[in-house]
Amino acid sequence: MTVDIILLAYLVIFALFGTAASYFVRYIYAYWVHNTMQVKYIYKAGICIISVVIVSGLIALFT
Repeated sequence: MTVDIILLAYLVIFALFGTAASYFVRYIYAYWVHNTMQVKYIYKAGICIISVVIVSGLIALFT
């Protein structure tokens, strides 16, 4: 049971890293191609990374 929860948490971490990378690539694309700075993508990527830190802390706390 505990192993399943930990594996699920690692899956969530993997998904959050992918989402953060996607937002960062959108920011780079908007900056290079459209010459606009869409700061909302950086904020969304930051929220994903903070969520990764929280989930990692919960894994360390419960194992």
